[in-house]
Amino acid sequence: MNVFKALYCNQYYELKPKGKEAAARTNGTRLLAVGIALNIITVVIFMMVFSEDFTDAFGDLITDIFGRRSGRSVGKVVALIPFLISLPLIRYTLGKESNYNALIAEFESLSAEEQKKVSNKGLYYFIISMGAICLGVVLIFIFLA
Repeated sequence: MNVFKALYCNQYYELKPKGKEAAARTNGTRLLAVGIALNIITVVIFMMVFSEDFTDAFGDLITDIFGRRSGRSVGKVVALIPFLISLPLIRYTLGKESNYNALIAEFESLSAEEQKKVSNKGLYYFIISMGAICLGVVLIFIFLA
């Protein structure tokens, strides 16, 4: 089972004992969209750190779109774009109800030990995605500041 499916299973595994398994699909879709958006932003950050040409081109693109404005509002818009791209893609592929139900049926057929492993795999994916973007931000301050 790949990490994307494992993240859905993680939400189901965490919410089922609380009686909130109906919210697991929505939470899984949102968390997966955030995770993929973080991955996209991380790739862009690493490209900026290791390629001066990319940094210049990206800076010019942001300036062309937003003008001389900078700061929090531009950062929010730039971060929101990968999320808004990934959310519908996930919702209408992996997050479709039929796909989700098949995934959960497969997950339920696993032993309790295997369910825990799959759940942890999804959780680790999300934590590593957050850690990678933090590392990217630190590298920006080191190399581009």
